[in-house]
Amino acid sequence: MKQSKADTLSECKIEILPPDRRCAPGPKTVTCPCCQKARPASTMDADGCGICDECLAP
Repeated sequence: MKQSKADTLSECKIEILPPDRRCAPGPKTVTCPCCQKARPASTMDADGCGICDECLAP
């Protein structure tokens, strides 16, 4: 029986690593890897891999 693409992909194992946060000058600020703007650390979504809330907004 022919193997489907979904079955082939399910056999692959990958690990997605969040990018290293680049600290911007200033207290508790980080640079968003998407827009490259320095943002307060509090505006970074914990599950968004360091991307700011503004970039994650629809």
